[in-house]
Amino acid sequence: MLPSLKGPTQQFLSDLQKMTLEQNTLSEQLSSGLRVNSVSDDPGAVPQIMQMQAQIDRLQQTQTNLNSVLPELQIGDTALQQAMSNVESAVSIASKASSSQTTPASMTALATQVQGILANLVKLSNTTSNGRYIFSGDLDQQPLYALDPTQPTGVQQLATATSTRAITDSTGTTIWVSKMSSEIFDNRNSGGTPASDNVFAAVNTLLTALQAGSSAGALASIANLQAADGHLNQELGYYGIGQNRITDTLSTESQTLVSIKTNLSSLRDVDMATAAVQMSQLQVQQQAALSSRAKIGGMNLFDFLA
Repeated sequence: MLPSLKGPTQQFLSDLQKMTLEQNTLSEQLSSGLRVNSVSDDPGAVPQIMQMQAQIDRLQQTQTNLNSVLPELQIGDTALQQAMSNVESAVSIASKASSSQTTPASMTALATQVQGILANLVKLSNTTSNGRYIFSGDLDQQPLYALDPTQPTGVQQLATATSTRAITDSTGTTIWVSKMSSEIFDNRNSGGTPASDNVFAAVNTLLTALQAGSSAGALASIANLQAADGHLNQELGYYGIGQNRITDTLSTESQTLVSIKTNLSSLRDVDMATAAVQMSQLQVQQQAALSSRAKIGGMNLFDFLA
């Protein structure tokens, strides 16, 4: 049976226990690097910490999404530049073919070149990135066009797609929406007929004229080819704007992320140097206390703690 403890001894043991608890808390803080390891550490700070962590998670997920889609826009940009180059080559061929001195053999050779241009344009409309057809909208696992000389535009639309894929920032604001090859290469009027700037139709019109040996038809095709080139230039600009918006958003949200992490650190993280000094001071105080009261009534202090 333990002897009854007098008031000073009880106070001594209470102070010793308090120091031990403080040491345990500091030890956990130094080990984890966190001032707030549980709700009880600072109940008032927990809601802010949770809110900041949720903001950080959203920002980091947005950065991942934007960094994954940026190469797709860059590939799309390159594809559109190549498409413009192909259409401009078709304009040059149409100008050559419109000359009255063009021979049937030349017409045939030029027609072969334009067939190659049309094939290139179909290939570009089916551009892929990371296993996705980037101009196929929601049907990104399949191409939307194939060559078909029996069609008025020289191509066959394999499927009708929609595009609901939108790129947003961390607040949910849309910064870019993907486009489909039907919008870029096969622009149509409201009635479904090819528009004057329809890329496939413009090139196929030239091809048909060359195959028929018609210099007048080749000349007439130039207007639509130039319109198609202008349309592609607009689409190229759209992809350029998309890249700029994504780059700007990445920069802005990176700065926001740094700011929130700094605020979170000041609220949640422990000051390692201060905590280490406090730990050292507590250890000195504990040793001093134990030395000054090594015995209580002839019994070792630890007899009471056993």
